[in-house]
Amino acid sequence: MFPFITHTCNPLGGGPCPYACTYCWATALKNRYKYKKYQGPWRIYEKELKDYKHGDFPFPFDMIDIGSPSIPGDILLEFMVWIAKQPCEMLLLTKNPAFYRENQDILPHNAWLGATIETDTLLTKQYSKAPETWRRLIEMQWVAENRPMNKTFVSIEPIMKFSPDFERELMKIRPHAVAIGYDNYNNGLPEPSLAATEDLIKELEQFTKVYRKTIREAKQ
Repeated sequence: MFPFITHTCNPLGGGPCPYACTYCWATALKNRYKYKKYQGPWRIYEKELKDYKHGDFPFPFDMIDIGSPSIPGDILLEFMVWIAKQPCEMLLLTKNPAFYRENQDILPHNAWLGATIETDTLLTKQYSKAPETWRRLIEMQWVAENRPMNKTFVSIEPIMKFSPDFERELMKIRPHAVAIGYDNYNNGLPEPSLAATEDLIKELEQFTKVYRKTIREAKQ
């Protein structure tokens, strides 16, 4: 997933994801293998609430969007208490970063608060029911201003064509790290040129760590 992640786990079952992104690798995998775990009501898999050690960096919920509005509050609270008890940092990632504002009272300080933001344009609306990317930028900027105890993270994957303002808006999030990558699954997305992506990476590297995922020539 990301080079700094040492473990993944999925202690949350249920679904489906309300955002229905046509390019989602997790949804494609769940549909292909018809995992019963990700069907039906939201529920906790206690055996996956493992204890980690110093130096670990788990990414829980990589098959589920933890920001899904339908996840019950009592389930979220149990997860946040579990994360807070760990001696290491952990990554949360969502396409609904308003989740962080709405649940700020239970967010653990050792969680990186991350968001997937593929572009700063409206292009994602053609492929996803997730909140518009400009809303995600605003919410993550709120996180940067109001949650200084938490590191922020942005995943720009799969990257789509973006405006000249994208880099400036990302700077306002003050991300501890950014991951950038092109689509790996031939979904026919509107992609920026390789030159535009390399320029974005160069600008971002002036103020944060950038993890390169799949970087290649645009297919369309």
